[in-house]
Amino acid sequence: MVQLLAPPDAPRPEDARHRQSWGDVPWRTIVATVAVVIAAIAAIALIAVTLRILVWVVIAGFFAIVLAPAVARVQAHVRGRRSLATAIVMFSSALMVIGMLTVFALPVRQQAIAAATDLPGTIDDAVAGRGPVGNAVEKLHLQGFVRDHQTDIENWADDVKGSSLSIARRVINVVIGIVTIFVLTFLFLSQSSALGERALSVIPERRRPAARRAANDAARAISGYMIGNLLISLIAGVTALLCLLILGVPNPIVLALWVAFADLIPLVGATIGAALAVFAAFVHSPTAGIVAIIFFVVYQQLENSVLQPMVMSRTVKVNPLVVILSVLIGVEVFGLVGAVVAIPIAGALQVAMKAGWHEYHQDQLRIDA
Repeated sequence: MVQLLAPPDAPRPEDARHRQSWGDVPWRTIVATVAVVIAAIAAIALIAVTLRILVWVVIAGFFAIVLAPAVARVQAHVRGRRSLATAIVMFSSALMVIGMLTVFALPVRQQAIAAATDLPGTIDDAVAGRGPVGNAVEKLHLQGFVRDHQTDIENWADDVKGSSLSIARRVINVVIGIVTIFVLTFLFLSQSSALGERALSVIPERRRPAARRAANDAARAISGYMIGNLLISLIAGVTALLCLLILGVPNPIVLALWVAFADLIPLVGATIGAALAVFAAFVHSPTAGIVAIIFFVVYQQLENSVLQPMVMSRTVKVNPLVVILSVLIGVEVFGLVGAVVAIPIAGALQVAMKAGWHEYHQDQLRIDA
């Protein structure tokens, strides 16, 4: 048998594939690849630069969803004028928030100024066990800690006194952010119908009813959760106020407002709010501190087992793992506000995903039929 062999110099197909070079790649493919990479880098850089603005937009959209039911109710009483109803709700909400912050901030500001004015003397009194701070230090057996860190505390006090410019800059940034969020929320609420129709216009017509239902359910979940959370926080603040008044703890209104504000934060808010109130009660008297601990422990059990299920029964239920993850992500991206809005946003996404899965399942049934 004669075996035919290829010449040793004949190119094999696999060698031809390995010899391909950049010259064999079409120039359009190279240009398109480079353009995609540049566009991705530019998009990431743009997001990094405008992250604060994006955060403001998300927060404003969240507030718009929460206030939308109230705007709808007011609109029914002002002959359907959406802008007027939005203005009434927005300014009423702003006045209420400013009033509560004023009641909370003024006493804290006065005490902070008084403490900062005589901070070195306060530290000396604390070391010696004199004055309200010294009494608290002595009752909690912190004399050694204060004595060992007296120099560090005084240095920190000097830094606080010398940072008025940076504090003013931060206050200005906060004011700008609040005004921007206020304006964006007003625009979202006053133009919600037009924005909704434009969003639906990019969706295929046969999908629009399902998309409208999913959007309404998600908005209902967000507004229902926040209204329920505000109601629970109000109950927490009122009960804390009654307890502190009975115990005779100083500044009970300020402490009760702090308990109510902190209760808005998921998972740890109730504990944070109770910790400061219990500390203030201990400074007043050990008996008041013990009673305050018992009160807040009992109340938190009632809140978790009775109030939460009763008030939140109409809102979407979120898996505990999703709750923790959403809160962590919200705090990392949006700060303290993210901790408050994380759970309702997670609930809204859960509603939207369920609606999308239901629509996909219906399509599969139509195809099989």
